[in-house]
Amino acid sequence: MQNNQSIMQISENKDGSAKVLCRIRKAEMTDVDEIMAVMHEAKNDKEHPDWFVSDDEEYVRTHIEEQGFVIVAQTADGSVAGFFLIKYPENREDNLGTYLDFDEEQLSHVAVMDSAVVCCAYRGNGLQGHMLEEAERLLDTDQYYYLMCTIHPDNQFSRHNMESHGYEVKRTALCYGGLPRCILLKELTESGKSPAQVVKSSKQ
Repeated sequence: MQNNQSIMQISENKDGSAKVLCRIRKAEMTDVDEIMAVMHEAKNDKEHPDWFVSDDEEYVRTHIEEQGFVIVAQTADGSVAGFFLIKYPENREDNLGTYLDFDEEQLSHVAVMDSAVVCCAYRGNGLQGHMLEEAERLLDTDQYYYLMCTIHPDNQFSRHNMESHGYEVKRTALCYGGLPRCILLKELTESGKSPAQVVKSSKQ
């Protein structure tokens, strides 16, 4: 198990004229209100309403305490500039491994990189990538070594970000009540785990 030590990251602003100092750390319950504010901003994105499926406060609180954890990017003034929620699936229904025909053993080793949002004011600073790297650092990779996520097919930025961190699109399916999503997988085989015997579906 990795420790929970927080890290500091420095990112350039979009125009390269300034730098944003952010602390990338594990979220606490005191962060929930600000996480929900960031969630609300993403939910109200009028340009891409199908790209993001928002969660309620209870869902966030549950994953801070029990069924996973949440990473936040905290600015120098203490505000939350973004979050990345990691879910440990409790059953088959919310386990993305079912889309790839994982068996029961494989399903038990799936961690879902569930949702990531960066505030509009801080986008373009690489914060999503920094939060992902910290999330992977904190994962118990003895238990969770099939890392999965979903991305809307048109969301090229998020797809590029995940692919640059080793995630691969394995299939496209309808998720979350009928929304199109790419299903991505990263296998942590370098630690000696056996790669998943993924059966690629012909369904698109």
